[in-house]
Amino acid sequence: MDYDIRVPKLTIKSFGYMYLAADESFAKKLRNNQKIQAAAGAATELLTPDGIKSRYPFYNVDDIKLGSINLVNEGYWDSITVFEWMKNKAQENGVEYVENEVIEIIKNKSEDQVISVKLASGEIITGRKFVNATGPRAAVVSQMAGIEIPVEPRKRYSWIFKAEKPLDRDLPLTIDPSGFHVRENGGGTYQAGGHGVHDPAVNFDDFQMDNDLWENTVWPILFNRIPQFESLKLINQWAGHYAMNTLDQNAIIGPHNTVQNFFFQNGFSGHGTQQAPAMGRAIAEILTYGCYKTIDMSAFKYERLLNGHKVIEEAII
Repeated sequence: MDYDIRVPKLTIKSFGYMYLAADESFAKKLRNNQKIQAAAGAATELLTPDGIKSRYPFYNVDDIKLGSINLVNEGYWDSITVFEWMKNKAQENGVEYVENEVIEIIKNKSEDQVISVKLASGEIITGRKFVNATGPRAAVVSQMAGIEIPVEPRKRYSWIFKAEKPLDRDLPLTIDPSGFHVRENGGGTYQAGGHGVHDPAVNFDDFQMDNDLWENTVWPILFNRIPQFESLKLINQWAGHYAMNTLDQNAIIGPHNTVQNFFFQNGFSGHGTQQAPAMGRAIAEILTYGCYKTIDMSAFKYERLLNGHKVIEEAII
């Protein structure tokens, strides 16, 4: 999209991700991660509580052992605009979007190939290769092909609030030891997010807010970490779903081991926007060439589900 003058010129807001460790166990993980990140060329820094306080005086660090942050090309951007332009360019290049629902997957007699899918409208679509990219509904679609995968919808909440006394500098996306996070949103507003104390699988159409969660849990946590958030006004809130891979919270990508033309692109567990361009390229490469050309994604192959092999990321939201 670089050469299309219609595409907005978006810039990443490099406020960084501030991971806060309240115990030595997580501090050790941050130290190990920083070594890997630095070796890969990232500018991740480790900060003592005093170092955090000197850069960001608004934090309460009384219970903090260590912080980790990178302010170089790490932050957030307008993901919806990026998604819309990916879709626009795909359509211009011949991709056809059909609004419908798959209700059946038809395989051949030996059941090692998918030959078509049936839509709710009654239409049958045939093809040579089929990709399951159905987000939180991934397990339902895979079951139509006789395949089980450990992906389920988990509810995640977001809140936008305005502080009576805005911070005097940009707020990194702060991952509190409680598991909740908060970041700069612009104009004196901030965005917080997280999940309930209990985190069960939910119905696909369940987007009901838990209003007590904000009042009883999230706001007190925010006020404890950033006392300047003592007085604020909630201005918007919503609930969405993570497509949670309950095995290891990481992607499942590539072909099935026996249904050879059925491919997975599932279980991103909240990593979606971060990983979408790389995963999109990866699935395109394996569909076209039968192997990965740019980045080897074989660590995330379907077969690892069969033996319970986990790909663990030590610091995630």
